[in-house]
Amino acid sequence: MKYKSSMLATMLVTVATLSTTSHAATEPSLITNAVGGAIPAATFTGGATSNEGVNFLSAVPAGQPAGIWSSFKPASADVGKEGDLYMVVNAGGVWYMRTATGFSAWNGTIPGLVKYSTKTLAASEAVRVTDLETLAGKSFDGNKVAVYIGYMTSTSPLVYSSPMEFTMYNTPDPICPVGSGGLLPFTPGGKVICVLKGTYKTNVRLTANYEYLLSGAVFIGGDNKDSASITIDAGVKVYGESGADVLVISRGSKIHVNGTKAAPVIMTAAIDSIATRDTTGQWGGIVINGNAPINTCVIGTAQAFCTAEGEASTGLYGGSNAADNSGNLNYLQVKYAGYLITPVNELNGIALQGVGNGTLIDYVQVHNNADDGIEFFGGTVNAKHLYLTGNEDDSLDWTYGWNGKVQHVVIMHSDRTGTHVADKGLEADNNDLGFDNLPRSKPTISNVTMIGSPSSGGAMNIRRGTGAVLSNFVIAGFEKACLKMDDLATYTNAGTSVASLTGNLTMTSSVMNCTKLYTEFAGAPWTSQSWFEAQTGNSTAAVGMTTYINNAAVNARTATTVADSFFDVTSYIGAVKDVAGDWSAGWTFKN
Repeated sequence: MKYKSSMLATMLVTVATLSTTSHAATEPSLITNAVGGAIPAATFTGGATSNEGVNFLSAVPAGQPAGIWSSFKPASADVGKEGDLYMVVNAGGVWYMRTATGFSAWNGTIPGLVKYSTKTLAASEAVRVTDLETLAGKSFDGNKVAVYIGYMTSTSPLVYSSPMEFTMYNTPDPICPVGSGGLLPFTPGGKVICVLKGTYKTNVRLTANYEYLLSGAVFIGGDNKDSASITIDAGVKVYGESGADVLVISRGSKIHVNGTKAAPVIMTAAIDSIATRDTTGQWGGIVINGNAPINTCVIGTAQAFCTAEGEASTGLYGGSNAADNSGNLNYLQVKYAGYLITPVNELNGIALQGVGNGTLIDYVQVHNNADDGIEFFGGTVNAKHLYLTGNEDDSLDWTYGWNGKVQHVVIMHSDRTGTHVADKGLEADNNDLGFDNLPRSKPTISNVTMIGSPSSGGAMNIRRGTGAVLSNFVIAGFEKACLKMDDLATYTNAGTSVASLTGNLTMTSSVMNCTKLYTEFAGAPWTSQSWFEAQTGNSTAAVGMTTYINNAAVNARTATTVADSFFDVTSYIGAVKDVAGDWSAGWTFKN
C-alpha cells in the first residue's frame, strides 16, 4: 500500500480530544481524523480499562492491566475492502507503533509507520488489547499515555481516532492516601489499615496497598456542593466495625468502584475472618444519593421536583435529572451489612436513593445483609449481574417511583432459622403513602432466578400501586407464595381485567414452582393467578432446581426478547444458562 507523505505525529498531538471517564456505560466516543484527504464517515470509540470494558478509566492503578477496549466502523465505501490496521502509543512523550509481533519505536513519520495487521474490513471492527504494557514489553508507570487506532485501504487516506488518554499510576508510597485520616493498629489482612472519617470535599483514592476502616458515617462531598469522588481500586478491602459505619455518596459526588473479576473490591465487616453463615448486620453499608426524580411529593403541591431524607440521616436525595451520574460499581462484594437502627429504620447493603441512569452498576454482590440487599428509592439507575445471597429482608426492593432496568439477577435465600430468617426475594412498591404518586414505579427486569428455602418468606410481593415489566423469571423453593399482589391501586394500574391489561404491570416467559403459588388480595377485580396464567409463556411446572444454574428442562423454555438496547439478547430464561455461562464465577463470595 502506498502511503501519503505527511507528519502524522504533529497532527496527532494537536487534534482535539475527547477524554475517557471511569463511568462510561459504553465505549466512549472518539473523533475521526484523516491524513492527506477528506475525512470519511468512519466512527471510532474506545478507552482504557482494567476489566475488559466493564468500565473505562482516566487513570489505571499501579499493578492493574492497562487494557484498550475500542472499536471502529469504517466508512461504508471501505467495508469489504482489504485494509491495513494501525495502533500508535505515546507514553511520556515517546512514540511507539504496534507491529505484527509487538511494539517498536516510531519516528513519527508516515513512511516509518508499520501496520500490525491486514484484513477484509467488516462493518464494525473490534480492537482489543487486554494488557498494553505486556504487549509492548514496556512499563508505562508514571506516564500519561495516549493510544490511537486507525486503518487505511488502497482508496482511502489513513483514517484514525483521536487519542484514548489515561494516566498510569506509579506504586504509591507506603503511607495512607491523602485524606484517609491516619493509621489504626488493626491488621485483619496483614496490611496497614487507613481510617476514613468525616466528610471528604476533595477526591479520595483507595489503593490496594492498604486496607481501610470506616469510622462512623463517611460522606463523600456535601449535598450538591463541595462535590468530590472516591475511587476504589481493584482488590481493595474496606471494613466497618459498627452500625454507625456507613459510606455515603452525597448528591453531586461520585463513587468509582473499579474492581475486576480477578480482584473484586470487598466491603465487609471487621470480623470478616471469623464470620459465619449467621453473621449479618455488623456495619452500615453503602448509600448513594442522586439527583434523579422520585415521587415523595404530596400530590397537588407546586414543587418542581421531590426530595427526601435518607434513612439513618444519610442525606437528601431526589431531583430533576434522570441522567444524573453517581459513578460506577463494578465487581463489588458487600458483606454482613444492614445494621438495625430501629425496627423500622435499617440500612440496606446498597441503598440507591434517587440515582440516575448515568451511573453504571455491573457485577455486584450483596451477601448476608440484615435488611434489604439492594433497594432502589426512586431514580432511573440501571444494573446488570446482581448476585444477592443470604439477605434477611428483601433481596431486591424498590419504591418511590423507580424507573430503571435490570438484567441477570441471582437471588439465593439462606436456610437459616430463628432471628435470621429471610423475608421476600422481591418487594415492589410505588409509594407507601401515595399509591398513585407520580412518577409511578415501573422498572423493566429480565433474567432473574430466585431460589428460596423452607424457612424463607414469599418470592414476590407486588403492591402499593407499582408497575413493572417482568420477563424470564425462574422461581423455586419458596414455602410461602411465589406471587402475592396487594392493593387495589396495583390492580387498577395493571388493567380492568386480565383480558385488557394496560402493559403497566406484566410478566412473561416465567416459571414458578413454590409450595404455595399465590396469595390473593381480597376485593381485587381479578386474581393474581389469572393474571399470571393469561400472559405469554408462563408456567407453574416443576423446575427441579435447587441452585441458580439452569437445568435442561428450564433451558428448553422460550425466552422473551426485551426490545431495548440495554438488555442482552438471551435464548434462555433465568439468570444463568449453564456452568459455562456462570457470570458469578470467580469474583463472588460463596459459602
